[in-house]
Amino acid sequence: MDNNKDLKKLFKWDEDEAVEQQETQKKQEDSEVQKRKVSKKVLKRLEKEKEKQRKKGILEENKKSKITKKGKVIIIAVSSVIILGIVFWLLFGYFGIGFDLTRTLAKVDDLKVTEKELMTYLDFLKNQNESSVPEKSNPQYDVLRQNLLDSIIVLKLIQKYGKNNGFVITDKDIDDELAKLKSNYKSEDEFIKELKTNKITINFLESQIKNQLLRDKIFAKVTKNINVSDEEVKKYYDDNKETLFTVPEQIKVSHILIKFTVPEGQQLTDEIKNQAKAKIEDIQNQLKNGARFEELAKKYSEDTVSGPQGGDIGFISKGQTIAEFENVAFALQVGQVSDIVQTSYGFHLIKVTDKKESYIKSFEEVKETIKSYLINTKQMKAWEDFVYNLIKQAKIVYTTDLKGKLTDLDKLQQKTEITNK
Repeated sequence: MDNNKDLKKLFKWDEDEAVEQQETQKKQEDSEVQKRKVSKKVLKRLEKEKEKQRKKGILEENKKSKITKKGKVIIIAVSSVIILGIVFWLLFGYFGIGFDLTRTLAKVDDLKVTEKELMTYLDFLKNQNESSVPEKSNPQYDVLRQNLLDSIIVLKLIQKYGKNNGFVITDKDIDDELAKLKSNYKSEDEFIKELKTNKITINFLESQIKNQLLRDKIFAKVTKNINVSDEEVKKYYDDNKETLFTVPEQIKVSHILIKFTVPEGQQLTDEIKNQAKAKIEDIQNQLKNGARFEELAKKYSEDTVSGPQGGDIGFISKGQTIAEFENVAFALQVGQVSDIVQTSYGFHLIKVTDKKESYIKSFEEVKETIKSYLINTKQMKAWEDFVYNLIKQAKIVYTTDLKGKLTDLDKLQQKTEITNK
């Protein structure tokens, strides 16, 4: 496991034993509501009040402290943990919101997925990034909730497989992984503070570490005997060398930039352009009189990154810079300086200091990369087949109007195959 993988602490998983009883009670209550003749005006008022409270919650959330740099790393890592516990290329997108936490959303053999479980992941994601949760009016709202529901189902199937096949994650395993995470912080207090800032609980973090370690162990078993031959590697190189392993022509470029300095709230004017033009023309005259390009770049260039380096940008290929700059640069010979070039940034003087012709990388240069890629591709395919098999063998029943896609596995597989091509 990568030592830099900052996993986060997430949510408690509560299986609701009283689900069926509460669903029965809810049906009775719904029946009573149907019997009442509630006016449309009253319903609209209730909806407005709900919307008001929802917006108030968002405003309060926005006032809270920003996520720190380390916190962002944690968030990304935890999201990765969740994704790695499923077939990550199947299920994607943002996640929606539910209301009745006691509801059973799906039955998976002898297991259940509740509204509370879905909401736990949703709340975590929303705490980290408010924009990751669409409005209820968004057409994709329910589709995205379906993706989350199916993700949890697959995670439960992996957990069940692990339990039935003797895969054990000990407390020591979890503690060791936690120690690795804490080592990325100056102290344990800083680590705990980061978790609290991002509303990540220790219980949730530990549960996600456990899921990740379990997934890793099962993945290792499923992919244990996968390898590729030298012939496969060489064939892949021969079939793709002209498209994948051709290094395009590159030039090493330096430039001197005089920016269009536009005051905030104003637009670019001829006067601003003329001021910049006068500066670049003065620099150009100094070059013609024998001044060194590199020294002028250090002195005058308003590119704060390349200026101190004598204007050196490094090697570039076509398509990496804006067209006005690129067209001139690639037409220059080594050592040649351009005339004044105007782009959206300002005026430039461009110099090419080196050039590399296009070439195809040799087989020896790329064979290890190809081998790793082919092994990884085979492993992912084996893992995909393994998870599909778990789904096929399971009895999955969606118990509400929120329907996932795992019961229509053939279409799901076809979609995945098309995506992976």
